Amino acid sequence: MVAVALPRSLELVIALIAVLRAGGAYLPLDLEHPPERIAAIVRAADPTVVLADQDIGGAFGEALLTPVDWPLDGASPVVDQAGEDAAYVIYTSGSTGEPKGVLVEHRAIVNRLLWMQAEYGIGAHSRILQKTPAAFDVSVWEFFLALISGGELVVAPPDAHRDPAALAGLIRRHAVTDLHFVPSMLSAFLADPAAKGITVAHVFCSGEELPAELRDRFHQTVKAELHNLYGPTEAAVDVSYWAAGPEDRSRPVPIGRPVWNTRLVILDERLRPVAPGMGGHLHLGGVQLARGYLNRPDLTEDRFIPDPHHPGQRLYRTGDVARRRADGAVVYLGRSDHQVKIRGLRIELGEIEAAVIASGLARETVVLAREDRPGERRLIAYLVPAEGYDTAALKAALAARLPDYMVPAAIVALDALPTTSNGKLDRKALPAPVFEAGAGRAVETPTEKIIAELFAETLGRAEPAGADDDFFTLGGDSLLAVHLMMLIRERLGRDPGLGALFDRPRVAELAALIDAEALDFDNGLGVLIRLAEGDPTLPPLFLIHPAGGLSWGYRTLARALSPRRTVWGVQSPALDPKNALPDGIEALASVYVDHILALGTTGPVHIAGWSVGGVIAQAAAVELERRGVEVGLMAMLDSYPAECWRAEPEPDPVDALRALLAIAGYDPTQYPELRSRAAILAFLKAGDSALGGLPEAALDGVIRVVLDTNRLVREHHHQPFGGRTTHVCAALDHKDRDLKPGLWRPYAAELDVVEVPFLHPQLTGPAATALIAPALDVRMTAAEEKMR
Repeated sequence: MVAVALPRSLELVIALIAVLRAGGAYLPLDLEHPPERIAAIVRAADPTVVLADQDIGGAFGEALLTPVDWPLDGASPVVDQAGEDAAYVIYTSGSTGEPKGVLVEHRAIVNRLLWMQAEYGIGAHSRILQKTPAAFDVSVWEFFLALISGGELVVAPPDAHRDPAALAGLIRRHAVTDLHFVPSMLSAFLADPAAKGITVAHVFCSGEELPAELRDRFHQTVKAELHNLYGPTEAAVDVSYWAAGPEDRSRPVPIGRPVWNTRLVILDERLRPVAPGMGGHLHLGGVQLARGYLNRPDLTEDRFIPDPHHPGQRLYRTGDVARRRADGAVVYLGRSDHQVKIRGLRIELGEIEAAVIASGLARETVVLAREDRPGERRLIAYLVPAEGYDTAALKAALAARLPDYMVPAAIVALDALPTTSNGKLDRKALPAPVFEAGAGRAVETPTEKIIAELFAETLGRAEPAGADDDFFTLGGDSLLAVHLMMLIRERLGRDPGLGALFDRPRVAELAALIDAEALDFDNGLGVLIRLAEGDPTLPPLFLIHPAGGLSWGYRTLARALSPRRTVWGVQSPALDPKNALPDGIEALASVYVDHILALGTTGPVHIAGWSVGGVIAQAAAVELERRGVEVGLMAMLDSYPAECWRAEPEPDPVDALRALLAIAGYDPTQYPELRSRAAILAFLKAGDSALGGLPEAALDGVIRVVLDTNRLVREHHHQPFGGRTTHVCAALDHKDRDLKPGLWRPYAAELDVVEVPFLHPQLTGPAATALIAPALDVRMTAAEEKMR
């Protein structure tokens, strides 16, 4: 067995083919999972080799083999393989609290691939898009179907599967003919204007139930055959299929009929066949069944059972409930156990419950998937707190252990879990979650009532917000903020600007501003914007902007800190074209220090920045030290000294314009056709980017800052900082450059390095924030205690 921990790339494809040709089985590891989970899988699987760019949390050790060390000559001969040989192992969520590995043999997956090739006419004309993460079983046919059919494999860049506009660009640019969507992602894709009018041969859906409404919306937007497939990881990807064409009127959409050499068997509690039309427990049989769970004969025996109607054969007990229609098509009815799917990913609720208990912060817990709003399933954890319970601490503990899609959206603390008269958990009595709404006063003024209603409408809440509720605490983000401000303009005819919401995110605050006789427009481009409000007795944290001059992207980090403290975003004054450009990084840092000290900050000043922001933060720390001000935390998120960039070519105005795509969260390399201001701004506005809502002058300011900041960094010469420098390193990045935290040693009295398993652009996202925020918390608290 060979573990593969590589981002989607040419190297990943080579790795998978090489493992199979050498006679091995591959085990894909998801780089977005927490290091603790990756380490647990590696310990359980004990692979011979791990193909990865670098070790993650010390989990790989001597088994690590990086692409740099891959031999280019002297390839071994291809090993002949039998049908019963192992092909791959994929780990899924486990009800015991640990992931479980499903081992699939060549016979099983080859049957699946050859069926799909024949059923859908896949051949040399086909271009198949590989966009599913390798640790999800749909990726298997995406990787290999084109290669066995003479077609072309189109490999999407990392993270492209989350970006509908990027996917639309890929599909058009590479003339993709065949691709897959989880239904929830297909819904998001169809909602993006970029999807309108796309033409492909086949779109396949699996991983979740395909709603009939989504089928119909698909045919109104995209020209393609739509096919609904079904199958668990334990049965080589998919075992049934249904053509969900424009003529299909089925409600619900069936999972269909079995693929080659496979059986869909519906049995009652005593393993007897049920009559057509009646619901029963769905079991699978045939050649596509997995061998079982790796190194877990107990789990294998529980789910892979002898077939009572075909001696010598096995059935897999899916846990799904289904019925057979009169025409033979099978319809999925739901689950019979506590397993759920969120965004197409299988989740054993028991694994989340085990993680909650392992935190030591809860005595009892139960986790449910609730759908309080149609179409939105969210995980909710109910618990009885243990001594020392803290919601933020629990969320951080879960984020460190579980993938982000398994971290509950809400945590509800109860004095006791409700039970029925016979002592069993009464799930129906568990209260609906309240997503961090405040318990303050009710709205009073007409404007407050309208704002509260618009908060609820924008955030999809059943009840209006209270006067003291914070838009961002309730789940808002920069994109939703754009929608909210549009609604406010329509309903109230007043436009306080996006910056007003950043600075006054509570219902009452925003309403008071709108009701003011003199309403100043705040576009969110001031030097200081408040990203989070917290304990006024704690020194605030100042987060300095990256190259684009805006600090909006730090809001996730600002609100993840525990204990909650006030966080200010520091933005470039050059965003306003009326302000002169700074003479250098030191001059810019001095301006920022003036603004920081003007707030009357007491205690140590905490300061940090991502990318270019870290370079400026270091200069600001030097300036604070020069003025005799105590510096607490001085952190840089994957920033590197100015000398690393002196030889780099300076960006031109087109490069600066294209940097807007990156600032808005898009990968510029996926949109080579966007080379003009008009095209880029139209794209941003069509995609509902917060940047697309900026006035023209503000966009001019962002472009101006991108160009000027690059120039200033190249001209900058660092001065040493006498305190501790904390460097958060994007451990999965920079394999093509010699960029290391140690480059800061000449400028730091003490260098403190924190490694996180992410790429540079991912460091301000929620997954990386779950690791970075606790690290910053500890260091700020320690600095404050040291200086008391």
